[in-house]
Amino acid sequence: MEDSIALSNEIKHPKKRAFISAYAECGTITRAAEIANIERCTHYAWMKDDPDYVKACEAAYEQAGERLEEEARRRAVEGVKKPVFYQGQQCGVVNEYSDTLLIFLLKGAKPEKYKERISNEVSVVPSTAGGVNTLKQLKEQSEAEEWEELTR
Repeated sequence: MEDSIALSNEIKHPKKRAFISAYAECGTITRAAEIANIERCTHYAWMKDDPDYVKACEAAYEQAGERLEEEARRRAVEGVKKPVFYQGQQCGVVNEYSDTLLIFLLKGAKPEKYKERISNEVSVVPSTAGGVNTLKQLKEQSEAEEWEELTR
């Protein structure tokens, strides 16, 4: 995807450029509209009428996603400094890492290795009539056979 800054430079309307720049930074339409000092509906109207604006917004969305990924990687790998307190006073800091973010990054980077492996197996038992019995039918049949044996 093309860089949103390069695409926004092609757009001459200053409010559109401001929105695209803000959107690339924050990644949300509401906040980008606030920063650019426009109404959300204005953005959607531009989306309908300006294909170049649509391309620039798509690039800005990608850029915002990459920023999120960079931050997730930083928190997972480099960690975040957290203050340590003793008797109400800060006595130091510890580096806290996010195992959850690391898991998500691994699943995204190497899905073939770290994807969820869920297996659903269904057993089908042919009936004496040549069709297939449902589990409910098999249970009812089993209960009927047990009852028959008890009453003999």
